[in-house]
Parts: sequence; structure tokens; C-alpha cells
Amino acid sequence: MQDMNAFNTHLNQTTQESAAGAGTVFSSARRAASKVGRYGVAILGAVAMVGAMAVAPAQADKLADIKKAGVVKFGVKADIKPWAYVDSAGKPIGFEIDMAKDIAKTLGVKPDFTTVTSANRIQYLQQGKIDVILATLSDTKKRRKIIKMVHPNYFGDATNVLAPKGTKLKKWADLQDSVLCGVQGSFYNKPFAKEYNAEVKAYKGPPEAIAALKQGQCQAFLFSDQILRIQQETEASLKDFIVAFEPRDSDLWALAVNHGDKDASLAGVLSGIVKGLHKSGKLMELAKPHGLAGNPFLNAHANK
Repeated sequence: MQDMNAFNTHLNQTTQESAAGAGTVFSSARRAASKVGRYGVAILGAVAMVGAMAVAPAQADKLADIKKAGVVKFGVKADIKPWAYVDSAGKPIGFEIDMAKDIAKTLGVKPDFTTVTSANRIQYLQQGKIDVILATLSDTKKRRKIIKMVHPNYFGDATNVLAPKGTKLKKWADLQDSVLCGVQGSFYNKPFAKEYNAEVKAYKGPPEAIAALKQGQCQAFLFSDQILRIQQETEASLKDFIVAFEPRDSDLWALAVNHGDKDASLAGVLSGIVKGLHKSGKLMELAKPHGLAGNPFLNAHANK
């Protein structure tokens, strides 16, 4: 795991990924006999029709489907202020919500929001409940194997812990044999548990994890550094807590779609949109009203 210097260095590099997954390749079967009777021809014809029906959905174009429907379905969080949360009327708001609206506008469609959690966002994408994940999703090698990360990354963070003031936790090594609260689906739960022989109690979301921390069910809450800092600074109920350490381990976030030819055109268009948002400085403009203009990653990539 990287120290803070490595984290800052890494934030100055935009992750790039080679485009495109290979299409499905079919090989023809050799004929077992030199002649096929009329019944054989009929059977082969029926098999061909079934095969064509099976292949057709895989060749469908997700971007074309979105354009036809006039709606792009985003999976977003509802409890990560100021990235994505709900107002008093239950309306989704936040940096990622504004970003989703801008993307939808560029696509010429309307945005539709489905609330997801860290634990179910990938499943929702695979099940077709959403078209795009835009939900504080960390870009990891393991996740790249099962879903398509859209590059360049749109945000960068790190890892830290929230702990009560007066905590004996002063440095990362102090987590040895500790009990930590976490969020289900967070990729860093297992590595930190292994590194420090710690028990990580994973909860549905940050509100549940913070509630458990307040109740003394863990010594600290392990989560994304800037998320913890903003919530500690803005939530009155967290005035007696601190973000305890120097952040570590660069954590780059990405939009994601499904792998395969069906989503290839969508992934390509989204990649171009994110590049444009960085280059034009629009992403920084979207971040400013939400107090995120000081983010090192956004600053490193604005107007570039």
C-alpha cells in the first residue's frame, strides 16, 4: 500500500485503459455426412433460426437503446454527502447527480436515478436495472474483470479512519488487532483486515457505520478520506470525532458499464464525455458548489 507521497504522485496521472473487449467469435462445425436429406436441412434451418435469435440480443447496442428510450439510467448513492444524497423532499442532489445530468444532456436524453449501495451497485448493472454506475466506485483490477471501467477516472480520493477525539489511534500501525466499522462492498475492507489483523464490521452504508461507531461497536470507521473529512466538518453530530491519520492508498473513481459489444459504444461515448469535462474545466465547475474544488485529483486534471 502506498504512502501519502505515492498517493499525491499517483493523483497526477490519469489512468488510461486500452479500449474494447473482443467480440464473440463463432467457429463453424464440420459436417458429419457428405449429404444432408431434406429433414436434415429443415433441422439445420431451425437450429440456425434459434442461433440467430440467441445472438441478436448480444449484438444490440446499449447506446442506441438509450437514445431510443430517451433515458439513461444511472445507479447513484443516496447517503454520501456531497457526492450524492437526497434533500428534504427526497430529491437526489450532489456532485455526482449534477455530473449525471450533464452527461445525460450531452447524450440528448433525460437522466433516471436508481439508488444503489456499495454492496449492490455492480449486481444492479449486471441485471440491467441500470445502464451506468456513477456511485463513488473505486477503479480496481478485480472490478475491471467483471465490469467495464470508463476512463479517464473522474475523481480521486484515498483511505482514512474516523475516530472519537482523544483516541489512542495515532498512526496506521495502531490499528493492529483493532475492531473497525466499514461499509459493505468497500474494496479496502479485506486488505486492511488482513494487514492489521483487524475485525471489520461491515454495514449497509456510512450512516449505519457511523451510528455503530458512536455506540462503541468499533474503534474507528474505515472509509474514503475526503468523504470522512467533509462529513466531519459539516455534520454537527460529528464534532467530537476526528479523521485520525494521514491518508493513504490512492483511490481513483470511475463510471462503469457492462463488458461486451453491447455496451462498447456507450463506454466509448462516456469516455469522451469525461475527457471533455476535465479538459473544459466543467468538472471542476460542477464540483465547486459542493465544496470539492480543493480535491487534488480534480485540480491536477482540470483544463488538461
